[in-house]
Amino acid sequence: MLKNPAGLLALGVLAIATIVMVFFVMPRISADKQPLGAAINEAGKQVEQAVAEGGKAAQELVDQTKPQEQPAPAQTAQAPAAASTAPAATAAPTVAGNVPTFDVLRVEPDGSTVIAGRAEPGTTLEVADKNSVLAKADVASGGEFAAILDKPLPPGDHELVLKVTGKDGKTVVSEEVATISVPAVKGGELLAMVTKPGEASRLIATPATGGDKAAKTERVVLPVETKTPETTSKSAAPEVATATPNAGGTATKADGAGQKPDIQVTAVEIEGDRLFVAGIAKPQAKLRGYADDAVIGNAQAAANGHFVIEGKLPLSVGDHRIAVDQIGPDGKALLRVAVPFNRPAGDQVAAVASPAISSATTTLTPIDGGAFDRLRNQVARAHEILTGLYANGATPTAEQLAAARSATSIALKSLTEYRLPADASAEARRIAEMTMAQATAALKALEALPRDVADFGKGLGEIHMIIASAIGPVVDTPPSQQATAPAEVAASTPSSEARTIEQAPLTKSDNASVIIRRGDTLWQISRRVYGQGVRYTTIYLANEDQITNPDLIQPGQVFGVPDKARPDAEELHRKRLQQEKS
Repeated sequence: MLKNPAGLLALGVLAIATIVMVFFVMPRISADKQPLGAAINEAGKQVEQAVAEGGKAAQELVDQTKPQEQPAPAQTAQAPAAASTAPAATAAPTVAGNVPTFDVLRVEPDGSTVIAGRAEPGTTLEVADKNSVLAKADVASGGEFAAILDKPLPPGDHELVLKVTGKDGKTVVSEEVATISVPAVKGGELLAMVTKPGEASRLIATPATGGDKAAKTERVVLPVETKTPETTSKSAAPEVATATPNAGGTATKADGAGQKPDIQVTAVEIEGDRLFVAGIAKPQAKLRGYADDAVIGNAQAAANGHFVIEGKLPLSVGDHRIAVDQIGPDGKALLRVAVPFNRPAGDQVAAVASPAISSATTTLTPIDGGAFDRLRNQVARAHEILTGLYANGATPTAEQLAAARSATSIALKSLTEYRLPADASAEARRIAEMTMAQATAALKALEALPRDVADFGKGLGEIHMIIASAIGPVVDTPPSQQATAPAEVAASTPSSEARTIEQAPLTKSDNASVIIRRGDTLWQISRRVYGQGVRYTTIYLANEDQITNPDLIQPGQVFGVPDKARPDAEELHRKRLQQEKS
């Protein structure tokens, strides 16, 4: 009996099928008013099918109990394929919706890894290397996550992907793959890349093993010959007609030939009910934007004077008035620029200033070919994720806090260890030294905070401004200019009301335009517009006069976006990668 389990199982299935026929099928004969013969035939078919399936299942059970024979080479090769494809039939991961992305990837020479990024809020994220799950993290309500690998990556090559599982049980995998090569010997080359199937790789910053140079980034400085922050432009400002003063303001023309206005609007962009206003002002100036009489939002100009003010403010189709105020220490407007704006129909529209205005930008010079801002931007991203964990009264888990805190600490430490090349200018050294001093203070303050989640949240506000100083504008007024600064402010600030500059109307862009915001990359814009990030070279070449380094673009810049990607966009990207490696 024990030698024929398949037969026993088949008999058992037959008995069960007979019971089903007697107690369930036969009583339905009268209810369905079928002929007796048809009902019996139908019941017989069900029994036959049950026996067949039961026999098949029994045979599979017997096969599993048999001693395993050594399969032929061809069978061995096919077995893993069958095993790997079987789960896909039941729960294949999908690549749709808000796919998880890498924002911060920090890999130390010993394999210690910190990853932060964005994914679908409320999901559980896994960091996986092939079939091994290396870390798990909960995605915050704002979509941010941070994860520290439980163990350092061993020497060798690794391919990390991000997987999120929603409450409905569906799994979404990242399109991007982090390819990491951990050196086997001390001092070996550490490599980290983010790739997408079928596309060229893009390099990710890794710690400098020698300590002399970090990953290539960009930092900009004002030219040494610049006399005051507001006179850095080399191009003349356009002549703007005088308009009727608005309530309480004095309308004037833009400053005379050879100068540019102290504040100007270069573009307005609309995405649904979100409004973005880009422009140029004095470095570090505090600004407030308006659409008609409604406040859009507040912003602070960067070191190069560029700013972006954004807010949620639906605008109807038709004529509007966009204004930006420069705000003084007392909260009152020192200066205003106003520009007419005709809002066209559509959910994705942009209007730009005349070429003369948009070209009147500060001349900028990169430091070290650009070896600074990527480090600073890594601090900004890590800090944003850290503060986002406590946004809207949320309380992160201990694991989330540990990962985000570690990412911020590593990014700050990398910034403090940055070293300028020997031929750097005095102005570049002054800016770098200021930033590194601020980063050192921020790192010390961060390390002093308690480990407890609640206590850390209470102290987070104390280091917020310190970190903001390290990642924010660092251009200050040289000592030779400090004496004249108050007089200049007083001369341009009437005691009664703020002076208003009336700017020529914005015009709808012939080509699609985009205002660069903090955290934007050409890769992301290209993926949104053309479907693939690798086609970013199309945007880069169309705006080459504004872009010094395609890996770093400045918030507040306005780029034209061609309707179609260049046919050779991917090939140009590959050539650029080869040039960087050589």
